[in-house]
Amino acid sequence: MKTGGTMNFLRRAGVILMVVAIFASSCNKYADDFKQLNTKLDALAATVAGVTQLSADNAALKAQITALQTAVSGLPTTGSITGLGTSLTALSGKVDGIVTALANLATAGSATKAIVDGLKTDLAALLKKVTDDNKAMSDKLTALGTTDVAQSQQLTDLIAANNALATQISTAQTSLDNLTTLTGTTATQSAVDALKVQLAAAQATLNQLLANSNMYNGDVTITTDKEMTFWSKKIAQLGMINGNLTINTTAISASKLDSVNLVVKAIGAVIGSQAGVKNSVTITSTSTATKLNVSGLVSVSGNYTVSGVAINDANLSTVGGNFSVNYDGPYAYPNLTGVTGNLTLTRIATSTTKAGTTSISLPTVVVSGSVFDGTNAAGVLVYPEATSIALSGGVTSLTAVVATQITLGSTAYPAPGLAVQASTTAAAVVDLSAATSAAGAVSVNAFNGSTVKFTNLASAAGGVTVNTGTSGTVDFSKLATAAGGITLAGPATIEFPLLASGALTSDATTVTLTKHEMAIAPVLAKVVTLTLGNVNNAVNLDAYNTTLVTASVSGKAQTTWAATTGSVATTSSAKLTTLTLGGNLASASLAGLTKLTSLTTSGNVNSLTVDGASVLTAMTLGHNYYQPGNVANGGPGSNLVITNNPLLTALTPSVLDYPASIVITGNAKLALLDLSSYKTKLLSATGANTTITINSNALVGDYTNAVAITPTTPYAETVIKSTTLASLKAFIASYPATGVPTLTLAINIDKVTLGGVAGNATLSARMSADAAHTMTPGGAPFNFGAPATGITIQKEFTLVQ
Repeated sequence: MKTGGTMNFLRRAGVILMVVAIFASSCNKYADDFKQLNTKLDALAATVAGVTQLSADNAALKAQITALQTAVSGLPTTGSITGLGTSLTALSGKVDGIVTALANLATAGSATKAIVDGLKTDLAALLKKVTDDNKAMSDKLTALGTTDVAQSQQLTDLIAANNALATQISTAQTSLDNLTTLTGTTATQSAVDALKVQLAAAQATLNQLLANSNMYNGDVTITTDKEMTFWSKKIAQLGMINGNLTINTTAISASKLDSVNLVVKAIGAVIGSQAGVKNSVTITSTSTATKLNVSGLVSVSGNYTVSGVAINDANLSTVGGNFSVNYDGPYAYPNLTGVTGNLTLTRIATSTTKAGTTSISLPTVVVSGSVFDGTNAAGVLVYPEATSIALSGGVTSLTAVVATQITLGSTAYPAPGLAVQASTTAAAVVDLSAATSAAGAVSVNAFNGSTVKFTNLASAAGGVTVNTGTSGTVDFSKLATAAGGITLAGPATIEFPLLASGALTSDATTVTLTKHEMAIAPVLAKVVTLTLGNVNNAVNLDAYNTTLVTASVSGKAQTTWAATTGSVATTSSAKLTTLTLGGNLASASLAGLTKLTSLTTSGNVNSLTVDGASVLTAMTLGHNYYQPGNVANGGPGSNLVITNNPLLTALTPSVLDYPASIVITGNAKLALLDLSSYKTKLLSATGANTTITINSNALVGDYTNAVAITPTTPYAETVIKSTTLASLKAFIASYPATGVPTLTLAINIDKVTLGGVAGNATLSARMSADAAHTMTPGGAPFNFGAPATGITIQKEFTLVQ
């Protein structure tokens, strides 16, 4: 019975070995397939960058396919292998197609949608191969029945790893789908690069699978020359270790270290568990002359610990337990993507024999547990020697007083938030662009000229405080809400394209708040140039009257007059020289602008008042009245009040209409006034009234007295010549003599000649002296309304030429 049992086990073992051989062959084919895909992607990326010499790879691609077909045909004839060969033949045809497409790409010089679609098809075929092979291995495993449990588990692990590879290929397929949804039909360099990163991750898994075809059951310990000699004879079995791995070079001869590397660099993964505890890796390295090389290691089932001297383990991708390193010099794990347990990067201090922890680079790792520096509490990291730090997450406090490059990859900062201290002696770049929200408080302190990036931060409920030192820069491109407020010190220029709510405190000299809305109350102690957009509240520029030189305010678009609440006001702004108004504002009341030299308007400013602008000589008025979405949503008409501006020489509203009031008074040098933009009277609504008051300016005209009728001389009416009055004549004539809308006039011209020859007098003086206008015996006299105050009734405008 024992003999029969032994033979039965050997038969089963033979079947297992056959399956492993099939899988190894399949993995090798996957490797070649990936090599083809990467070659094509490299060519695609080069073409996007402008390189067009791609067609030289065609022969190599075809040769690889031929070799694959030959390898498959040489395998034992089974149903699964036959299916695999058929799949490979189909893939060969697809690669032929992409070879042709690449040749076209070399000629065209651009990554067209057709090329991307070709890659998508190729990936789909590869995914199908992996799926088919999984089924074949599963069928074989089921047929083994009661095969040795350990060996059966190894094959199960292989299938799980192959499933992971299938998932990664599927992810790459999705990326290609996204690649073709870009605007137009040309793939960008960045999109191709992103796809290459995903395929590289799949390639890493494939490398592990290749190693998996060589497995060792049990612990592996290499701590002496004798043990090293023993394991050097088992290199072929060490691709995957189903046990713990322990390496300690303390007692190994220096002359044997190269031989040790021959052994350990063949290790691809440590899998499995014993008594419920995952198998781990513990490495103690002591030689600086010969660096320990475990560059083949991709995955560890349990804990991973390295101490002593840095080793070559940069290809490590996943750790199923804790990750802990403790050695002098930089910590660099560019390919580490996942740590299921805690991550400990022990800080080494600088000394006469140690450089210290000079840099940290784990840019993509996702840590399920906590992050430690070996001394402080979880998430609190202190690295005084590190010049650069890149971590993906798990940090609540980072102190790195010489670091000039800090990149943290957390997408959110819940309470307690994040505190970062960058270099205190040199400008740094602190990149927090991965973060989209900050429910906890976030603070960054850095030296003069530093750059802090919050590129994708959309909400900051916990508040953000940034100090970049003198002349730093910050990026808040997507920040929309900041319930906890924003406090900035150092940046001379700040811009918030989307910020609509939350307090802002800054010492910046140039501030742009494109979506100012109505909930932001900025405290800007040093602002010189201020741009506010989307205003829907009362903005008083006096808050910045000691520093503000240039301001631009744009009101929020509205569909009803009742919702139009944006306004601008000044009463004393000692340094404001340039003001631009636009958008949709209910009113702008500007007074006390003793330094204003430029005023420009556009959009809709329903009511504009400019009073006491001491040095303003001209203004560009391009705004209109509030224009409703429909009649029911209309406003009360426009208001223009320009008063007491002693140096203003000209005033010409270009489009303003529907006046409720026009007041132009006290402008001592205003000689040019053109009001021809007013063409439309108010509608005949209850209470509709237009008031026009013009006096005490420097407007000119000419007056011809009326001639009384005599027996031999006909009556001649008064003639008033004035370009200002002429620009209003047609508009005044449109109003009814009685009824609504009513019209109230008080218009006086300041320098009026008499018949073109007499000295200057006011229009009111000329009208008062024109006695003949009532002398029409036998006729109807032309009676002025109130000549002592100028034109006061519509009929007097009929005398204007």
